Formats: sequence, structure tokens, C-alpha cells
Amino acid sequence: MVLRAAPRFVVLGGAGAIGRIVVRDLFESSRKNVVLVADYDERAASKLALTYGSRRVAHASVDARETSRVASLLSGYSVVINCTHHRLNLQVMQAALEARVHYLDLGGLFTWTRRQLRLKPRFAESGLTAILGMGCAPGLTNVMAAHAASQLDRVHSIRIRVGGIDFNASDGDFTFPYSAETIIEELTLPAWKWSRGRFVQRPPRSGWESIDFGSPVGRMWVVTTRHSEIATLPLRLQDKGLRYADFKVGFDRLFVREVMKRLRAGWKVRDFQALPAPRSAPNDYEVTRVIVRGDRHEILMDCLTGSNNKWHASAGDIDTACPASIVAQMIAAGRIRKPGVWAPEDLVPADLLFQECRKREMEFVYRRAGDAMNSPPRRTCE
Repeated sequence: MVLRAAPRFVVLGGAGAIGRIVVRDLFESSRKNVVLVADYDERAASKLALTYGSRRVAHASVDARETSRVASLLSGYSVVINCTHHRLNLQVMQAALEARVHYLDLGGLFTWTRRQLRLKPRFAESGLTAILGMGCAPGLTNVMAAHAASQLDRVHSIRIRVGGIDFNASDGDFTFPYSAETIIEELTLPAWKWSRGRFVQRPPRSGWESIDFGSPVGRMWVVTTRHSEIATLPLRLQDKGLRYADFKVGFDRLFVREVMKRLRAGWKVRDFQALPAPRSAPNDYEVTRVIVRGDRHEILMDCLTGSNNKWHASAGDIDTACPASIVAQMIAAGRIRKPGVWAPEDLVPADLLFQECRKREMEFVYRRAGDAMNSPPRRTCE
């Protein structure tokens, strides 16, 4: 497929929490980039586009469930970055096929990712590339794990841990660090892990573990949740002997109890979504960690991200949106060319991704087993 000289991107769900940061990163990355903010909420999309005061940013109103309408909207663009809910992923992929546009999303919460992979022959036949789950987790986590695994002859286990701290939070606060709908799914759906060479289901809210993420996050509780990394990393690394893989994310245990209490009392997702959002500027810090163990060595790799006041973006907004923007630009520039449907670890060049993330003030720390956890960090892939 021949791409246009001026890269043209559609950010579907572009007025949302993550979509708006994808738009910002695309706009600031290159003066050639053209961006369409496509969202169900026309007023929000228009308001966001107008803040740029540039012909390079336009807006459109679209319902992602209307495949033919989305396909018509995508026609003539280079890449669609799908920032909508994962239940719409298959429909947006179908629209991308009809419009002959490359595709990227933020994840399919394991189940949808596995369904999406079945479209690989259709994308390959059309000469199109689709990359599934290219945010932070999944996304960066996949690439970090594969990068660490590439330095080992054998890989026995991969453990992914994500933790953070909100410096604005106070005791008794009840706010969601990211999508309330996604968090509720993570806390109520059975989780998946890879154990002894097969996928195994675990009860929701199981596997609590105390992890020290270092300063300033410190020690916090993490819990097993359903995540897309586990749908693809074992398939990529099974030949290296991978026997175990899981994903755990940090939650305050009182927060989890309160969510479950309200759900049992009859609260719906829309009730949680109606809770007032914090008005203060984001001020937080997130650690995204992969631990890869082989025969003789264990490699620990962290991605360290802080909030961005200029963009009014939390750490989680930055480390999710920026990798999506970076990889979409790789596709548009022809740096990623392989047709089909792929996970990030299959195609994304780790060195280039880490380099671009550093430009967004994201830091990568690499340690081998035996290094002191508080020793000076060694940057990866300089």
C-alpha cells in the first residue's frame, strides 16, 4: 500500500482521556502530520480541534458502531488509532479493511485480542498492518518483555507489574486512575495467566502481592487482572521455554472494596462514570515493570513516567498515548511494513520505541539479578 507524503491519522475516540493525548503527540511530533479527531461527542471533538487553531487538526462526529460510516471517514488516511472501548475493536478493524487503512488500538483485554488475531489473513491479503494493544500495558510491556527475553537463551517466566502514586490524593478519595469501565472489568472478570505451557483462568481479585516499586511509589499491593499481554507473549516466547506469565496492577485495597461494595449495592458502570473527576492538575508517577527470568539470570526492566502539566496529562495518559502515537507514526513512515495482525512484540523495534519515549521524558531502567534495587539505574538501548 502506498502511503501519502503527508501522514494522515484518524484518532477514533479522539476527544477522550487517552485520545486527546494521542492527538497532542501526533500534532507536536511533526509539522507534516494531519490529524482527524473523530468522536461520538461532536461538541467535545470540535472543542478540542479548535484549540489547535491549525488546518492540520480537524474533527468529525462518528459512532464507532456504524462500520460503513467509519470506513467512509477513514478513506484517504494513513492509520486509524482506535481509542474506543475494546468491545468495538472488531468493528473498527472491519472499517479499516474496507477503507484500506492501517490499524492500531490500545488493547482487547485478552478475549477481544484473541478474536482480533483471527483477522490476520484478511489484513495480510489487503496489504495492511494492524497492531493490537499498543499503549503502555499492553504495548510497552510487550516490547519490554520481548526485549529482555531476547537477551536470554531460555525464558522461564515473565511477570508484569504496574504501580503508581497520585500526589494529589488524600485519604478517603474515591476516584478512578483510568477508565472506570475498564477498571470494573479488571476487578470482576476472571483473569488469565500462562502456566505450565497453557492458558489458565484465575478468579477475579486474586493473587494479591506486595511489590516495592522504589521511590517515589514505594511498596504497594498489586492484584492479578485480565490483560492482553498474556494473550500474545506466551505464543511468541513458547519456543524459548516460557512456562509462566502473569499481569498484576496496583490498586489500593480499600478502593477495591469500595468498588465491589457499590457494585453489590446495584451501581452500574454509568454511575461510576458520573462521579466528579479531579479538578486539580495531574501530579502523579507510574512505574511499569517487567521481570523476565531465565536459566541463570533474571532481568528487571522499568519504564518510569511522570505527569505532564503542559498537556494536563497524568502519567498513565502519557505512557499509554505516546507509544500509540509513536508506533502509528512508524507505520505511516514505512518503518513497520509487515501486513497482517500483530502484537507489539512481533513488529515494534524496541530500540527506536524506547528512544522516542525518552523524548517524551519517559525513562527506562534495566537491572540484572544481583544488582541492588537502589543502585544507580542503567539506561537501556542508548
